[in-house]
Amino acid sequence: MQRAPTQILRLAQNDIVMNDSVRDRFIGSILGLAIGDALGMPFEGWYPDQIRQHWDNNAFLPSPPRGLGSGQYTDDTLMAICHLKSLIDSGKMEPEDTAQKFIEWYNSGNLRGIGKSTAISMQRLKKGCPWQESGAVGEFAAGNGGAMRIAPVGLFLCNDIPSLKEAVHQAVVMTHNNTEAIAGAAAVAYLVARAAKGDLDPDTAISETRKFIGHSAVSKNLAKAETLFREGTRPEEALDILGTSGYVVETVASAVFCFLNTPQDFKSTVVHAVLGGVDTDTTAAVAGAISGAFNGADRIPPDWISGREDSEALASMADRLFELSKKTS
Repeated sequence: MQRAPTQILRLAQNDIVMNDSVRDRFIGSILGLAIGDALGMPFEGWYPDQIRQHWDNNAFLPSPPRGLGSGQYTDDTLMAICHLKSLIDSGKMEPEDTAQKFIEWYNSGNLRGIGKSTAISMQRLKKGCPWQESGAVGEFAAGNGGAMRIAPVGLFLCNDIPSLKEAVHQAVVMTHNNTEAIAGAAAVAYLVARAAKGDLDPDTAISETRKFIGHSAVSKNLAKAETLFREGTRPEEALDILGTSGYVVETVASAVFCFLNTPQDFKSTVVHAVLGGVDTDTTAAVAGAISGAFNGADRIPPDWISGREDSEALASMADRLFELSKKTS
C-alpha cells in the first residue's frame, strides 16, 4: 500500500522522536549509574542512621579516606566504562576484548575500591588465564561486581533480548563464575534493556524479569521486593529486609525496589538506595542505571549531571553505543 507524502513525513518525524528518546535513555542510564555511584561513594559501609546524620541536601560529598572528591565515582563506573569501550571498539560483545580492557584498567592502578573477587580475577587474566576460567568461584563469588557494571551490555542489546542472556554470561563469568552473580547481572541488564527500548512496565517488571532469569535466589528476593512494594512498605524498612550488602541477591532486589517505589522520579530512587546503607555506591549505581534508562537524561537533576566526574565523556560514549545498537535490531 502506498502512503501519501504527508503520511511518510509523519512516519519519519515519529522515527526521529523515537530515536531521540531512546538516545536520551541510553545517556540517562550511563549517567544514572555514575551518579548513583558517586552519591553513594562517601557512605560505603555506613549504616542508615549514620548516613542520615551526614546527608547534605542530596549533594555529592567527598571521601577523604578513599582519596576521592565530590562527584567522583568508584570501580563500579570504571568497570562499566570498560564495557562501554569494548562494545564501541568491537561493535559486539567480545569477551576477549573486554578482558583486555579490564587488564588495562587494572594495570592503571586507578582501582577505587575494587572487590576481592574482581582483583583475583584480574590477576589471573594478567597471567594469561582464559577469560572463561578466570572468574572467582564458590559462594563468596556471588557478589554484585557483575550487576554493577552490566548496564552497557543491556543497552547495546536492547533490540536483541534473545541474545542478552549469553552476552551477560560472557561479561560476568570472567570475574564472577557464580550462577547468582550471573543471574543478578542478567536481571539488571534485562531491566535496563527493556527500559531503554521504552517498553518496560513497572507493574510487570519484576514478574517478567524473574521469568527471564529463571529459578535463583535472585529471583526469590525479587519476588519478596515485589511483595513489599505491593504492601506499601517504606523504602527504609524494605531495604532493611531485602539487604544492602555486596551479596548480589540483596543488591538487585533493593535497587529494583527503589526504582519501583518511585519509577518516575530518578532523584528519589537513588536517594533511597543510598540511604539504605552498607554497599551504598553499588545499590545506587544499579538503581540509577535502571531509573536513568527508564526516565532518560532529561529527567535527571541538571546539577547532578554537571557536578559529576566525566559527565560529558560518559554521555558521548553512551551516544556512540546508541548508534551501534541500532545495527543489532
